[in-house]
Amino acid sequence: MVRSAVHKIKPLRDLMPNRYADQHIDLFDQLSCFGATRRKFSLDMWCRTFGIKSPKEDGITGYDVKDLYKSRKYTEIARYCSGDLKATSELFTIWENYIKVGGCR
Repeated sequence: MVRSAVHKIKPLRDLMPNRYADQHIDLFDQLSCFGATRRKFSLDMWCRTFGIKSPKEDGITGYDVKDLYKSRKYTEIARYCSGDLKATSELFTIWENYIKVGGCR
């Protein structure tokens, strides 16, 4: 499934139906085949896999947010969160175009 998406090949059939009836998509669930994979991959790993800019590339991770908040560095937090949303959006586009139809069952 993931290898096909990396090479921009769309599967021919739906292997991963949406358990939320199209009201909600949990990309973590979808990309891990609903927990079928042993490892829990991060957004950063998926970004690197598909050539998407990771929010971590600018030097801030989710672990840094607490200290940034205490230091009142709200702009840095906003930039990190904005990068996270952008990366998630791009990953969703890949899921929608190359994985959705042929995911896991």
